[in-house]
Amino acid sequence: MNDEIEPAVFRPDRSGILSVLGDLEAEIMKLIWQRPPGVSVREIYEELQERRTIAYTTVMTTMARLAKKNLLRTRKVDNYYVYYPTLSETEYTSRFVGRILDQLLVNFSGAAISHFSDLADPNQKEKLAEMLNEIVERRKTED
Repeated sequence: MNDEIEPAVFRPDRSGILSVLGDLEAEIMKLIWQRPPGVSVREIYEELQERRTIAYTTVMTTMARLAKKNLLRTRKVDNYYVYYPTLSETEYTSRFVGRILDQLLVNFSGAAISHFSDLADPNQKEKLAEMLNEIVERRKTED
């Protein structure tokens, strides 16, 4: 079994984890990350039910899918499953950003360099310069 967390889809027009997860998946993960570790489908279902109409089986299926994607792990307690996040929200975000950047640099390095060197917006140029400086500083502290 592959324990790697790999975003299957990247939607650059959406922000945050919505760029790699579906709407309900992202909403469920946010709820799980806000709670102490170890939640049941019922707990998440009840919280979602306060916001909108949703079937219990939809929440159950979505949480099972998140477990299959290695975002959640399960433990059976009596006659139900308890779900635990495999990573914190920060760790997950860092991993999917890293994966996307790796793929961008491997598959489109020339285009990426060309884009960065052709930036016209002074704010974007300044942000890029700040990011490069931060990379240099972080590497100095690693040595």
